[in-house]
Amino acid sequence: MFRLKTFISLFVVLSALITAEDPCRFEHTKGTIDLSSLGRIDGTPAYPDEYPPTGSNYLYSYNPCKPFSEGATCNNVAVCQISKDKQFTFILGKQDSAEWNPGSGLGTIPSITYTYDGKQASIQLMCATDETNQLDVLGEGPINFYKFRLINKCACWDGCKGVPPQQNCTINGTVYTSDKQIIQSFPFSVSINPLQPLPSPPKFSYATVDTNRRVINLTLVNIPSIPPGLFCLSNLQELSIFDSPTVAIPSEIDRLSASLQSLTMSQVSRSAPLPAELYNLSRLSTLSIVNCGLEALSEDVGRLSSLNQLTLDENLLVSLPWSLNKLPSLTTLSINNNSRLSSLDVLAGSISLNTLRASNCIINHIPNNIPNLRTIELNNNQLTSLDGLETITSVNSTLFSLNNNRITSISSVALSKIIRLEHLYLSNNLLTTLPDSIYSIQGLKAIYIQENKFNAKELEWIQGVFRLTNTTVVI
Repeated sequence: MFRLKTFISLFVVLSALITAEDPCRFEHTKGTIDLSSLGRIDGTPAYPDEYPPTGSNYLYSYNPCKPFSEGATCNNVAVCQISKDKQFTFILGKQDSAEWNPGSGLGTIPSITYTYDGKQASIQLMCATDETNQLDVLGEGPINFYKFRLINKCACWDGCKGVPPQQNCTINGTVYTSDKQIIQSFPFSVSINPLQPLPSPPKFSYATVDTNRRVINLTLVNIPSIPPGLFCLSNLQELSIFDSPTVAIPSEIDRLSASLQSLTMSQVSRSAPLPAELYNLSRLSTLSIVNCGLEALSEDVGRLSSLNQLTLDENLLVSLPWSLNKLPSLTTLSINNNSRLSSLDVLAGSISLNTLRASNCIINHIPNNIPNLRTIELNNNQLTSLDGLETITSVNSTLFSLNNNRITSISSVALSKIIRLEHLYLSNNLLTTLPDSIYSIQGLKAIYIQENKFNAKELEWIQGVFRLTNTTVVI
């Protein structure tokens, strides 16, 4: 009898906890849970660097469905733990270990659990009836068991059910019945699921098609125009267009608003403005507009509430929209090589921004009040001092690069709030001395000060004091 009871108990447990062949999708008598539309497919997490509600020395990243990489250790993972100073990363689970639990009993909710090397990360799936999309870090307990809560409509049974029947799509009088038909209607060839690795930048057009024959990633190279059928790709998550100077983005772009997460344009039309409908892409997390002759970005960019990364390199921007500092999720801004851009003041007050790249512009002063920056690159600008730097530094700062400016001196106040920093680049400036506060920066691995105005005695002092901390001095 005891063996029979043990066997029955074991059967019940195994029935409740079902190993998933597909970490994206789970079918049960209760319905279907499909997380495939939530996960990013570019190797980055959909929910990066999330903090617990109470004090903790760690933050956490998660990507449903597809693996991502972060830091030195978390390679091709589902869940990653990151130290606050970004020095260490720890794998909490991988996609191929995913196990689904449908929940049993009244009031229980489904979950998905990932494991790795004795650690477990359990994601509770809470059904949302609105557009809520958030990951809550619930903490660790017992040891090596980490709990999270994902709130989204795709966490509902049949909320984003599997692969819905193909809906016919009509555009410009043409009816499309499948993604295959759409791709094959293009007046140019598109490689399907090409072998990796791919050249960067890409040399040919290609599409990533999943096992359900849905196009989820489309890269177009050197095309004359955008085929209208493209806007019927209802599961498209990433769209990239390269080296296509006659291509203009049409207003139909907002037909992709339910799925598109990443839009990249490089060397597309310099004459056609960006359509207002672009700012209807509510799920867009990455927007990259490079070398497109962009002279102004609309204040409507503030409507892209999911935007995480914005790249505007090699354009003709004179100023930035004030709405940038209101974007709640923007962590990375790159505006390199805008030779008419002189100020970053519109970024004041941005609390989410942690990476700022604005080299090769004509910026003449440090912006103020960006409290969580970790990486600052302002090379080849017109800075004469670092006044205000203390208002844009973070306890987690890792790299400041200020080469090729006109900096004559650095005040102790400017460096006073820098607790940790790994690399400091000050080459090709007009410095004659360094403030004492620079020697108190913890974890400084290297400082680059070549091509300044230091005399031999000052250089000897700098090198000698930094020998105490094993900091490399490049002169």
